[in-house]
Amino acid sequence: MSRGPVFGQPRFLAGPQSPTADLYLGFSLAGAIAAGRIRRLAPTVFLAGDALIVMRHLAGLGLLPRYRRLIYLIDDDIPAGLRDRALPRAYRAKLAALELPALLRCGAAADAVVATSPALVAQWRARYPGKTVIGTAPAWPVAEMPVPRPAAPLRRIALIMGRSHARDAAPLWAPLLALLDRRPALGLTVSGNLDLPAEARSHPRVDILPVRGWDDYLGWLRTARADIGLVPHFASRDFNAARSGSKLGEYAMTGAAVLGAEAWAEGRAAAAAGRCLALPPDPAAWVAAIERLAEAPDEARALAARNRSALIAEDACGRQQRLWSDLLGMDLMDLRGVPAEPG
Repeated sequence: MSRGPVFGQPRFLAGPQSPTADLYLGFSLAGAIAAGRIRRLAPTVFLAGDALIVMRHLAGLGLLPRYRRLIYLIDDDIPAGLRDRALPRAYRAKLAALELPALLRCGAAADAVVATSPALVAQWRARYPGKTVIGTAPAWPVAEMPVPRPAAPLRRIALIMGRSHARDAAPLWAPLLALLDRRPALGLTVSGNLDLPAEARSHPRVDILPVRGWDDYLGWLRTARADIGLVPHFASRDFNAARSGSKLGEYAMTGAAVLGAEAWAEGRAAAAAGRCLALPPDPAAWVAAIERLAEAPDEARALAARNRSALIAEDACGRQQRLWSDLLGMDLMDLRGVPAEPG
């Protein structure tokens, strides 16, 4: 029997574009979307045959068409975020107004849940025993990831994080700025989403990336170049515990070697495979690692190269095509409109 109608949420609660939708469906199924086999009803809502796909929230909808099956994709631990006082109050308010209603409405009703980290998969399987819960990984466009330059000196550190991470880097600012003063060849690019102290805003070698929408940011990322990418989780622990490995792909788009927090499970696993470094919650250890890599740039290039190779070998794009083909009962392996991977 057909379900519905279902009402969405106001568009003003979320932006017109969604990294979640692109990284977990939009990039990998670009050909199917272009051919009309999958319809995008809102930034994070799709219709494929009789299946409704809701990714994170329902913002930007009026009245949904009727559907028979519901698939819900979740890429954060929303309840943990609501409890996590280290997250900015405005971000927790957004979770409560936007993501929580979708979680309560769609999570229980979904025929299948797609989760984006092993921690989230385990959490949802424990919450709903017997429900189909499947894991997936973000599909960055690997063909656009630059080959790290061998033997080139390190010039650029990147600390690019979203609004939920506004306070995560706070303990690093003073030692990072002192590092820039000691090493005038280094520069730092930071995102305007972070809580930047006045000293960082005024430092001559700190470039602040303005807050921008996803499409604009992706355009910047496709041409940006960095040597080291930082993923500190100094403030928010509970919310960050279920994070995906997306930063491994995001920084690979710039050619950077990744330095991540030990508390970041996906980064810790990548570090065990030699693809990045996993560091303790001690700012001195982070600065020491950057200084070591600055003295041995080949080590940084090797980390970046192994990460890029692993991302290509993992074939997240192909895996997503198979996952969605199975869930939707369609053959979605047509790669037209999807960038070819490098040979």
